[in-house]
Amino acid sequence: MKLCLLTAACLLLMTCRSAIIRAQKPNPQIPYTETDSIPSFQTDTARQEKGNIFKRFFRAFNAIDTTYITPNKYNWAFMLQNTNSYEIYTLHSRELDQKLSFSPKPAIKIGPYLGWRWIFLGYTFEVSSLGKGHQSQKTEFELSLYSSMLGCDLIYRRTGDDFRLRKADGLGQAAEAAEGSSCHGINVKVTGINAYYIFNHKRFSYPAAFAQSTVQRRSCGSWKVGLSYTEHALNFNYNALPAELTHNTGHELSQDFRINDLKYTDISVSCGYAYNWVFKRNWLFCISVAPAIGYKKTHTDIEQESNPLIPFLPSFNLNNFNIDATGRLGLVWNTTKYFGGLSLIIHNYNYRHKRLSISNTFGTLNLYIGLNFNKRKT
Repeated sequence: MKLCLLTAACLLLMTCRSAIIRAQKPNPQIPYTETDSIPSFQTDTARQEKGNIFKRFFRAFNAIDTTYITPNKYNWAFMLQNTNSYEIYTLHSRELDQKLSFSPKPAIKIGPYLGWRWIFLGYTFEVSSLGKGHQSQKTEFELSLYSSMLGCDLIYRRTGDDFRLRKADGLGQAAEAAEGSSCHGINVKVTGINAYYIFNHKRFSYPAAFAQSTVQRRSCGSWKVGLSYTEHALNFNYNALPAELTHNTGHELSQDFRINDLKYTDISVSCGYAYNWVFKRNWLFCISVAPAIGYKKTHTDIEQESNPLIPFLPSFNLNNFNIDATGRLGLVWNTTKYFGGLSLIIHNYNYRHKRLSISNTFGTLNLYIGLNFNKRKT
């Protein structure tokens, strides 16, 4: 089951609005003395100021310029979606300049979704598993939340062990025979969160491109900054590689690939730009790129230098800084009543430790079509 939640920040808006305490109007039938009026006035003023702060905050949090953005006019939505995911993992031994690239079989899923305002619930099943007795060990859960001002990506991926060797560089022609063969010795886990702030959020709408909850009427762009925290785990069985690699007499496989279990944490800061191009009425093309500087902290299995003053604490190393990136692309047709389109989200993480470099790139392509119904009362 895949749970898709669009614009959780707006749901927070609804919850918090219901909790705002409004100032009570005085009852003229209840007498009060002059001394009573002072604390009563101060209390009412404090309540009004507190209420106004909350109101101003939440209005600014989701404020839009209606000459650029049309808000959603309906309560409910129904959508059919096709989800396609792809991943590639590359290990690079810099000493011998050898590269091994692996990727699992692409996952193709389809299913219906039902949404109420900002919440979408749905179920998708893997097309490739239909008619087969086995269940895939792969678990992919990527949740993107969009509001006018803030956005968030939640990532939970467990790839299973159905990887294939896609490319072997630096190992001669003998290794080329192994390309395309199954490799059950690699298992990847990624868990993380990526949050970002949209500067020009009143005129630029991420929800219009990726959540179909608004409509961008005029072309506009915006800078954005973000913060990301991810945990990566790689289980790699050197002995499970094809014999063309491990018993290649002409080109011996680098010992750098004997890593077994590798776990590291990636903390990164990103800065990027996104642009919504309204090239025709009800049509939108969005492109967004956000490079990031990430600091990788290794946890287990690969030997790491420790701080001599504080045992078990890894030392700060400038070589642990690497460049990551997140890219988005969207094409949307939206009349406020009917909508359809595609969206692509790609994440790239790079890791380097001593003589070994690792690059992990994965993405999700969604194709969808749907309609909104039950118009809101104005």
